[in-house]
Amino acid sequence: MRLRLTDIADRVADWFYPRVCPGCGELCDRPGRHLCWSCFARLDLHTQAHCSVCGHPAEGRVAHAFVCGACTAAPPAFDRARSAGRFTGVLREQVHQFKYSNALWLKNDLADLLQGCLGAHFAPEAVDVVLPVPLHPARQRERSYNQAGMLARELAQRIDRRFDDRSLVRTRQTETQTHLDAAHRRSNILGAFEVRRPEWVAHRCVLLVDDVMTTGATLAECARVLKKAGARTVWAVTVARG
Repeated sequence: MRLRLTDIADRVADWFYPRVCPGCGELCDRPGRHLCWSCFARLDLHTQAHCSVCGHPAEGRVAHAFVCGACTAAPPAFDRARSAGRFTGVLREQVHQFKYSNALWLKNDLADLLQGCLGAHFAPEAVDVVLPVPLHPARQRERSYNQAGMLARELAQRIDRRFDDRSLVRTRQTETQTHLDAAHRRSNILGAFEVRRPEWVAHRCVLLVDDVMTTGATLAECARVLKKAGARTVWAVTVARG
């Protein structure tokens, strides 16, 4: 099998600068990646039954399709949302390093999880455009990059779909959602997004990408304004579920 130039470059780079696994600190044995096979096997990936709308894992054994209480009480605007794994252990550390510590070299490891989740729960060929959840310009200047934007761009390239980080914008800087409950998250994020180029999303299947989903309030608000702008379908995929 012929190697791509990027594969050759990775092997040369690994020879001079061996990759160290962020999970265990040992040399990585996965070509072109940083998380080793042993740590990868320990990731708590979602494989059990889940809500057919938001993807929240079911407690106990469930053998039939169901909609969780939260989605029944307040149906989100997105048509479907899924996360690759639980926001715990090594996966939590990876996301935190990527998001807050400029560990941009973890992009491919995290994009692998997004791509696997997308293939398992969606029809990638049905996606028309891939959008990241946007940061407020002040927050992006502070951080210097949007982690969701980097992941969305990589995923769009892998599935050969258009990447768009200009149509959906964040117009209001909100209080951090970290310590808010579900109801306060919804009210905090309400009206924080706007679609500036509705013609780019109208009548299309839009895939929203973010790093972590907790209650789904942010993704639901993004989906609400996208649907208002004419999007036909809004799917959401994240690396982890908090």
